Amino acid sequence: MLASTAIIALAAGTAHAQSTATPATSSAERADGTVTGRVYDEATGQSLRGAVVRVVGSNAQDYTAEDGRFQVAAPAGPVTLEVDYVGLDTATVSVRIPRGGNAEADVALTSKALSGETVVIRAAATGQALAINQQKTASGIVNIVSEETFGPMPDGNIGYALQRLPGLSVDTDQDGSPTGINIRGIEGDYNSFQVDGNRVPTSGGGRGIALTQFSGDGITNIEVIKAPTPDRDGDAIGGIVNVVTRSAFQRSGQQIKLDVGGIYSDLPEKFGHALTAQYSNIFSVAGGDRNLGVSGTISSYQTDRYSLNRDMDWVQVTPANNPQLNLAQYAKPVWFMEASHWEYDTRVTKTTTANLNLDFRTDPFNSFYTRFLYSNANRHGVKYETDIDIDTRFQDAVGGRKTYAELTPDYGRGTTGSSGSRGSRGWIGTEDDRKTDLYSINLGGRHESPNSLLTYDLFYSRNKQTTTNDNELNFVMEPDDPWLQFEYHLVDVSRGEVIINELSGRNPTDLSAVTEGELILNNSVRTENVYSARADFERSFSLGSGVFSLKTGAKYYRSEPRFDQVADVYSMDDAFPYADVVTPNNEVILGGTKYFDVNPAAGVRLLRSNPGLFRYEEADSLEDSYFEDYDATEQTAAGYVMGTWRIGSHTILGGVRYEHVKWNNTNYQVSYLDEKAGFTKAEQGDSYGHWLPSLHFRHELAPNLIMRESYNRSYGRPRLSELTAGRFVNEDGDIADGNARLKPALSDNFDAQVEYYTKSGGLYSVALFYKNVRNFSYTQIYNFTNLDANGVPIFDPEGDFEYEVPLNGSAAKNYGIELIARQRLTFLPGALRGLSASVSATFSDSEASYPNRDDDRKLPLPGFSKFLFNASLEWAWRGFELRGDYIFRDDYVEGLGDSIESDEFYAAEKRVDVRAAYAVTRNVRAYASVTNLTDEPQVSYSGYRQFVEDASLTGRKYRFGLEFTF
Repeated sequence: MLASTAIIALAAGTAHAQSTATPATSSAERADGTVTGRVYDEATGQSLRGAVVRVVGSNAQDYTAEDGRFQVAAPAGPVTLEVDYVGLDTATVSVRIPRGGNAEADVALTSKALSGETVVIRAAATGQALAINQQKTASGIVNIVSEETFGPMPDGNIGYALQRLPGLSVDTDQDGSPTGINIRGIEGDYNSFQVDGNRVPTSGGGRGIALTQFSGDGITNIEVIKAPTPDRDGDAIGGIVNVVTRSAFQRSGQQIKLDVGGIYSDLPEKFGHALTAQYSNIFSVAGGDRNLGVSGTISSYQTDRYSLNRDMDWVQVTPANNPQLNLAQYAKPVWFMEASHWEYDTRVTKTTTANLNLDFRTDPFNSFYTRFLYSNANRHGVKYETDIDIDTRFQDAVGGRKTYAELTPDYGRGTTGSSGSRGSRGWIGTEDDRKTDLYSINLGGRHESPNSLLTYDLFYSRNKQTTTNDNELNFVMEPDDPWLQFEYHLVDVSRGEVIINELSGRNPTDLSAVTEGELILNNSVRTENVYSARADFERSFSLGSGVFSLKTGAKYYRSEPRFDQVADVYSMDDAFPYADVVTPNNEVILGGTKYFDVNPAAGVRLLRSNPGLFRYEEADSLEDSYFEDYDATEQTAAGYVMGTWRIGSHTILGGVRYEHVKWNNTNYQVSYLDEKAGFTKAEQGDSYGHWLPSLHFRHELAPNLIMRESYNRSYGRPRLSELTAGRFVNEDGDIADGNARLKPALSDNFDAQVEYYTKSGGLYSVALFYKNVRNFSYTQIYNFTNLDANGVPIFDPEGDFEYEVPLNGSAAKNYGIELIARQRLTFLPGALRGLSASVSATFSDSEASYPNRDDDRKLPLPGFSKFLFNASLEWAWRGFELRGDYIFRDDYVEGLGDSIESDEFYAAEKRVDVRAAYAVTRNVRAYASVTNLTDEPQVSYSGYRQFVEDASLTGRKYRFGLEFTF
């Protein structure tokens, strides 16, 4: 289908080219000089990336880079350049080229349609056009978002901007912060997050970046590459997110911006701050003219991320097995809520990010750069939980224990007596003190000649996450004479509103009824060092009436992830002075009274002053201290070759990339079998390699009407947590293993897209995608009695022990359609001319198979949503700016178990964000924004939507301030 579509489009496009264009003359045949220069917006001085620069009467053309610069080969003598940029007027410039030399031609673009408009309107139009032109001139299928169109980002987190792109969804933490990125239903572990083309290390325990670790204030645009070409990294099944930092050469001269503001969180009614300073300038040094660019940004945010949460655990109840409950009268399944906890979290986050970019040109053909990035992200708080086990004895099977007295869709009650329900009440306090430091440096250069280009880059980055005082103190009331008995009423489970009443008459504040407790001290350091070097060379040749470019390159990448955790677990009995570690709290939260807040710091003080109150739990301490520890090295050597043939209005790009990966890891095998503690260090490793072919077509069927088709193969490295985990044997003989020999997932990806760009800067596009993914990992659990010669448990359905291990074997097909419509409504009268509208929608499906599931339920991949929708309406007029965003994401999988009862999903998410600004003067702008205007909760559920597992409330975030430009 892809080939036939391309042939039809090639024929149609060739007819168009022959009817509208003069016969092309090969630039390589006649060229004996070059034209270099910069394309920029005359009104703002901003460099324009994605402008098409053509030599009239020739086949020579170039697309401008981030700094607006271009280079084209042309014959000596007078030539005419034509510069085309969607949203601004086409410009022509006459240049005389010396034989064997170079002519400079800077081109300023204007817009008659915008000539009478205010700075505010021009800025809005320019920001939209920047992203659209970069997408138009891209080699593959790419979506772009520029800094001018990021929209509200309360604490600089770029996840707020990314989730407004088609095909992308962003996972959020319980505190409402955007964290991981899903591209076309593929979770973050199988995508690549890069800064200036280099993959960033992560310290979050996976391969996907945690977006909370830095702010986006030094970023000029974000590229989402959905169909990578061979010169891009191949380990990205969903795609690549590349963050491009700001360069001084993107401006005409000095620019200083200060943003002074605050952040208000309405749920805790607390304020924070938002401060940003930007500096950019171009200098003349070493005898050159405006050849050194310096751009720097520093930002600081403090945000109160207070949240409320209720967790609910459900037990499946089969009507036929429990006729006494009369559940057959209900159309939908009715399950019993066996336990629930509710909590508030006092988390506060602080993020400081700084970046510095230096760009130096020795002449128009040779340049060098250095990029520095540093970010410090801290979070601190305490989570206070109250827990109730309503009933944990029920058995659904025929003949099992029947301990439910009554059950309806919104009510449940356990039975009384010694053989009835056995409930408990408990409290947990958990400290959260985490610091993350991310820094990177990369150096590189770019060297051009009339028909060749050499680029290279050296990169080093380190991400270190230090967790201190991650301490938990918990205790439980579980009296047995009589047992605690409860009933529950579901009020509004989507907002965590549940009422639980105790029926046994016990005093919930009587701490003498506490039966046991636990203190867990946890400290850890997680680091990843990344080293990489790459070089790319490209040369162009004449080929008939077209131009053929051959590009080749190589890359070496080395990652050194390491995790070291130290955990000490202590238990306490009923004689422990629990009153010394709690603070009374009678506040009602989510329908339930807290009664107490447990203070982990008080427990630590007691441990130091009176250790005799505690008993050290060796087995739990061993498991938590060693099982997840690792010290690994991953090395990738890659090379590629690709060719691009441009003939008329058509471009064909094809090539192949090869990547070879070598993996080594040191971890621990921990055992507490028969209560005998022991651990040994183990070294494991593996290697694999993949050929990754790709083929891409681009056809300009008519002016500003572009059709693309592509095929590429990509792979996704196994999840880090599954590769690096050791072995743990518990006291009963059960075994949990990691798997250092997991193979990567492979995907064949097919794409087709049609794009239409309007003269006023609009974009309409339709994209189809299909991904055939195989060899995803899944968790296999089975019984065993004996081990084979290699220490692997032998499957035995009647075995005495349980074995858990990640294996390859699952597969999936993801496919769908993406729609985009963006348009400035300049045809409307009066003030309505300042309106701009943007809509994107993604309709998709996922068919995944898991070897550990034998039910008939249709299951997708984790992170996959069937429907995504984004809409923005923006108005800019006479200094005023208003913008509203609506974001919708359909349900998606959080985690899959071995049955529907253990499947966990996130419910559909919707959010409204609003931003307003006013230009007080030409250099001063006041703004305000609100995120999550309608105070939507985050909801997850077990199996079916009515069985809400988690409901989290984070409230609204308001940001306000003044922006000064000099």
